[in-house]
Amino acid sequence: MLKVRVLLVDMLRKQIMKKYVHVDDIFHVIWHNASVFINLTLRTLIFLLVLYVLFVVLDKYIIWPYLPRFFGILGIGFFVKYIIDFLNIYLDWLILSENGITMFMREWLFDYKTDFFERDKIETVSHNQNSFWDKLFGKGDLLIKLEHGVEYPFENINSPQKQADKILKLKAQYELGAPAEKSNAITDEKMAIIAEALSEVVKEYMDKKTVEEEDDEEDY
Repeated sequence: MLKVRVLLVDMLRKQIMKKYVHVDDIFHVIWHNASVFINLTLRTLIFLLVLYVLFVVLDKYIIWPYLPRFFGILGIGFFVKYIIDFLNIYLDWLILSENGITMFMREWLFDYKTDFFERDKIETVSHNQNSFWDKLFGKGDLLIKLEHGVEYPFENINSPQKQADKILKLKAQYELGAPAEKSNAITDEKMAIIAEALSEVVKEYMDKKTVEEEDDEEDY
């Protein structure tokens, strides 16, 4: 049953991903750790419980017909905020593809931002686990540093060391292919120079031949 739920969750994520992010040849996708959702849910339940206890106490000593409505609206509003916060975390992705890395982050209700950086722009990838809870839940933070000192943090992810290794593997694949591309570029440049030199030689030869023909006609 648990595996079925996990598959349904992954399918839902992938369908939403297709709507917002257009990436082909996906190599790997990094999500947030499940403990983040557990922590958010527990804090929400505790707050709603305290809110309910406060309502029960005040209802005994305060005669106000709008008191239940006030606490009801307050509770519903906080629950709506919980749903929005849940989706904002749920819909954060770090997508590794053939061309590079796409970072998608949802903000508030309708706002979101997408950042893309090519794999050759990656300079360093670091990870850390700052607390006992991080090690207990197998989660941590990831920091991707690009050229010119630009940094992209992605927090609370599963197995940060393994995720960093995957990004470095993606970068290594680019570096293995880069020399060949560079070599081809140099070859093309040389061929252009040779072609230009040959065209000059041919032009010089044709001009010389034309002059000789004109001299022959004059002698004739």
